[in-house]
Amino acid sequence: MGESLNKFEQFNNVFKILSKCTDDYLFILDFIEDHYNITERSVEVFNIPCADFYNASEIINKAVHPEDRAMLANNLEMIKEGKISEHDLEYKWLNKNGNPVWISCRGQVIYNSQGEAHYLVGRISELGRKNKIDSITGLYREVRLRQNILNMDRFASKGFLLLIGIDNFKDINERYGKEVGNTTLKGLAKCVTKAVGNMAEVYRMSGDEIMVFCKGISSVLNDPAKEMYKRIRAAVDERISEKGYRLFYTISGGYVYFTEDDDFGLNYIERAEFALRLAKIRGKNMSVCYKQNDYNDYVQKLEMQEELRKAVENNFEGFELYYQPIVNMEKACIYGAEALLRWKNNRFGMVSPGIFIPMLEESGLIIPVGRWVIEEAMQQCLKWQEICPGFRVNINISFVQLKKSNVISDIDTYIEKYGFSSSNVLFEITESGELESGYAIQNILESFHRRSLNLAIDDFGTGYSNLRYIKEMMFNLVKIDQAFIRGIKSSQYDYMVVKQFTELAHSLNLKVCYEGVETEEDFKCVKELKPDYIQGFYFSRPVPVAEFEEKYLGKENVF
Repeated sequence: MGESLNKFEQFNNVFKILSKCTDDYLFILDFIEDHYNITERSVEVFNIPCADFYNASEIINKAVHPEDRAMLANNLEMIKEGKISEHDLEYKWLNKNGNPVWISCRGQVIYNSQGEAHYLVGRISELGRKNKIDSITGLYREVRLRQNILNMDRFASKGFLLLIGIDNFKDINERYGKEVGNTTLKGLAKCVTKAVGNMAEVYRMSGDEIMVFCKGISSVLNDPAKEMYKRIRAAVDERISEKGYRLFYTISGGYVYFTEDDDFGLNYIERAEFALRLAKIRGKNMSVCYKQNDYNDYVQKLEMQEELRKAVENNFEGFELYYQPIVNMEKACIYGAEALLRWKNNRFGMVSPGIFIPMLEESGLIIPVGRWVIEEAMQQCLKWQEICPGFRVNINISFVQLKKSNVISDIDTYIEKYGFSSSNVLFEITESGELESGYAIQNILESFHRRSLNLAIDDFGTGYSNLRYIKEMMFNLVKIDQAFIRGIKSSQYDYMVVKQFTELAHSLNLKVCYEGVETEEDFKCVKELKPDYIQGFYFSRPVPVAEFEEKYLGKENVF
């Protein structure tokens, strides 16, 4: 035993010297004496009573996270049985607050003269301390932030996490190169540290993001995180000005507060990330505070998108086309109908088109759903033409369909498949700046014209309202947005705008349809302006097929 103790002390003396040369914790485990010694600094971090102790098996077992105790015990037992000659594991120890600390533990076995495993000599590394300094910004990296959050007493403070991100950072890298991107990041780090001073800790996160971790604030009522964001943005603006605006960029921020009552943990990093995402969605160059209701809405949106995906996979289950009659003012009769998509789900019920259609567009599901709409509407129109020869149908086309699918090919396929006359269908495209976004969209619209496919510009008056490009892009019909029609009785301005739109369109040989005619007063007023067609609740809301057939199909004089 004396010889064993002497060797143990020799190892220990060497380790005391080596421990000054490394951030790792050096250790010796004597299997026979159940004796353990580790670098003195470890006592400040881990849940162990001291750096040198007997009854090592029991004490180390308490220091290891419960989830990993069996794995460690099994590994050490295999060493004692001579099945393995080295120790190499990544697992969790507990810190002084009882929180897990990921470590890498590696050691080599030393055998005695009887061939028994006598010592395990090695080192323990905190995984969170590896690569702890970012080489570009000089800031501590995210692993350090995560470790500090885990080590913090959960009920000792209140503060906030503020995540800063560069808007459109990808564009900077692609346009100027990664070296300029790195310089921009370095500059942002300087701005953040300057604005923060000694009030908080600053960390480099992934990509273009930098986190401010502020503890010990007196109150959250005056929104100190927002004020911090403003100081950082002012510092960024000042730096850009000093550099002569050679590179201009903006920043967005997402922040979340924690108080003494919160179970503060790593999930708060995710909350700050979510708030930053909202800031960029809402327009960028701004900050957003995390709110649980916003997150719940986001989760519900994801769940609804998943239900939409399932509906598409299940043969468009829950989708249905409603039809709203379009009245020919000259003949005072139903001219045709607009096909309008509806969706009913077992979980969410009847969902507003204003909610689910943007989701279809964002996910790309609008492409298969759009094909289904075109085919369904054409088939329904053919059935109604047996009762009302010449009946026409209007079908909405999304810009996503125009840009990301071969919608012309889809239309050609269904026209040929059903022997459908192109003169009996009109495709509606919502007015948008994208109409003038480039040659691609214009070429697609010209393809409609070459095939003699009728086009309407929908919601006219809400976007660019440029009659020149309407004529150049070969639209056949202008649908004036209902926002103007609603105010036409009370607003002389709206009345004159609609009147001028109508006269100009007619002068260009374009047909005009008024949307949103809801009351008899509306109808009397707009009738004087001589639109070609009227559509609105005054005649009918969008209704299912059976109701449309019963109430409107074949009906002659409607006013």
